[in-house]
Amino acid sequence: MPTRVLVLVTLAVLAPAAAAAAATPQIHAHRGGTVENGTAKYPEEGLATYKRAARNGFVLEVDAKLTEDGVPVAIHDATLDRTTTCTGEVRTFTLAELAGCRIDFPAGKPARIITIRSLLDYARKAGSTVNLEIKNVPSDPDYDSTPAYANKVMDAVIASRIPRSQLIIQSFVPANLDVAVQRLPGVATSLLSLQALNEAYLQLAFDKDYDIISPEWPVTADYVHRAHLNGLDVIPFTLDTAADVRAARAAKVDELITDDPLGAARAMGLRPARAFDATVFIDGRRMITVVHLLGPRGVSARQSCRGTLLERVVLPGRRVQQVRRKLNRNCEARFGITRTPPRLGPPAVSVLFEGNARTLPVLDGPKAPLLKAPSFKP
Repeated sequence: MPTRVLVLVTLAVLAPAAAAAAATPQIHAHRGGTVENGTAKYPEEGLATYKRAARNGFVLEVDAKLTEDGVPVAIHDATLDRTTTCTGEVRTFTLAELAGCRIDFPAGKPARIITIRSLLDYARKAGSTVNLEIKNVPSDPDYDSTPAYANKVMDAVIASRIPRSQLIIQSFVPANLDVAVQRLPGVATSLLSLQALNEAYLQLAFDKDYDIISPEWPVTADYVHRAHLNGLDVIPFTLDTAADVRAARAAKVDELITDDPLGAARAMGLRPARAFDATVFIDGRRMITVVHLLGPRGVSARQSCRGTLLERVVLPGRRVQQVRRKLNRNCEARFGITRTPPRLGPPAVSVLFEGNARTLPVLDGPKAPLLKAPSFKP
């Protein structure tokens, strides 16, 4: 079979500014998003940090390292020293031993180290997308040149039953991505590159039919354009200033990775809702949902309320039920669906406002529905 040739095109004229700014890149919360509007606030890769990111619809970017007993856990470094109260290499601790360590970097209430499986289980119920890095790299002391490391990570992914549509597998090492494709055909794959304009990796991502090239920032509009011509999305890392975020948007990147997801959203003109509440309760054979949204400050109710709600009902070990509804002009909604049979187990219900051009998405749940109707105040 002949080798495919990467299409190389140099842009003679940049697209008009209005067109370049038209699309809003999806935001990935790097290691959970430890920074909020320029201030470090949350522990790196802690579960509560990820839940905060999920509340505004951000993609959950996470690193997978292996314990001594082969369990993938959410931590970036090969050692525990930088981010936790413990010292030593992750691979020298069993999962049980890691229970005594706490994440205390860069800020916030110290948090437990979580397993990759637990994060994926949460994301499956919440409907969040996870960008999972198989952190098996030659520069780390735990590097494994065989497929064993990546296979252990993929064991946890497959056991979680998270849908492929909610998952990206990323790595600096193509062999790790190849294992992911073998174990979970059709999963989105992202090749990371420490060089911003790494032409060899752009060619490699194309040749191997990966879905995404994820270069270190900065990248040029020309580079993004050539990647797009060859069917690759572009997700640069790590963009932590408003100027970089706006430049990436102008270059037409598809998504971006940042430590400060709310700051990145603000740089693109998006604001979080001030409040969002979805009350779900059982009423006979119906499950009723009542939603109230209070939009961002400075954004009119008419602008805030544009968009749809996505309700997801997840049963233990079963497929997800989804339903969409619209908010009314008062930023409210009330709707019912058929109750899931109690014999199938308690459902986990999440309700997501999918956002609009001015308002970030916002999630309530996953949570169990109330067994009786609450008393609503007028």
